[in-house]
Amino acid sequence: MWKRRIKAPPPTKQSIAPVTARSPWHAVSITSSAACCPAAMGLLGTRFLSKEAPGLPLGACSMSAKCRCSYQHHDDRRGLSRRTPDVWNPGRVSYSGEERRRQRGRRSLDLK
Repeated sequence: MWKRRIKAPPPTKQSIAPVTARSPWHAVSITSSAACCPAAMGLLGTRFLSKEAPGLPLGACSMSAKCRCSYQHHDDRRGLSRRTPDVWNPGRVSYSGEERRRQRGRRSLDLK
């Protein structure tokens, strides 16, 4: 017999760019290009995880109708590297004190 032909749905147009996956540490900070309220002044430069960031305008904003605050996006919540230099790395720092090691070790193989 004859098979019934089913029409395929028309292809959907993607007018919006596909969303890229963000890291779990994606952060935002509040910035302002104009004078801002005291509530925003206290938070300028503070990084928040994007999921935990306060909404804009802030709840205590005194300029809510004229608020010029916006978010600045960062890949990580940390600003600068907090690691201290590795002082035990022989490539970075040369030891200038007295050499206290002996020629021989304490192992039985070293005593022969």
